[in-house]
Amino acid sequence: MRGTTSRRAAAGALLTVLLAAVGCGSGDGVNRGGKLAGKVTLDGKPVGGGEVIVASADGKHSMSGKIRNNGSYTILDPPLGACKLAVITSPLKDVPPPSAKKGPVNFTDPATGEWPIYVKIPAKYEKAETSGLTVDVKAGDQPHDIPLTEKP
Repeated sequence: MRGTTSRRAAAGALLTVLLAAVGCGSGDGVNRGGKLAGKVTLDGKPVGGGEVIVASADGKHSMSGKIRNNGSYTILDPPLGACKLAVITSPLKDVPPPSAKKGPVNFTDPATGEWPIYVKIPAKYEKAETSGLTVDVKAGDQPHDIPLTEKP
C-alpha cells in the first residue's frame, strides 16, 4: 500500500510539472513575453495621454498600454515577433484640460493619479494598418520610443 501511495505522489508531482511547463504562456495560444516601454512624441513633444496598441503581424492578437502625461508607456507581455503599432488619442478629444478637474466625470487615472492631456495626432497613427509604425518584439525588457510627426 505504501509503494502505491508513493508512486501516486510521484506521478502527481510529475503531472503538475508537465502541466506547468505546457501551461506557461498567456492561455490564448500567442507567444508573449517581456515588456515594451518607451516614449510617444509628436514632433519632439510628449503625447500626454491615450493608448499604444501592439498588434501581431496577422492582426489577430494585440496588447495595449496607457500613455502617461510625460509621453511614456509600458506594455507587458506583448505578442513576440514582427508587430504593427497604433497610437490612439482621439477618445480624449472631449476631455477637459487638467485645470477643469471639476464636474460630473473624473478622468483621473486611478493607477497614476494623472489627468490625461489630449494631443491631436494625425489620424493615420490611430490604426495599426495605416500607421506605418512597426516593432520586432523580443522577450525581455525592450525600449521602443514612438516618434510621430505632423508631416505626411
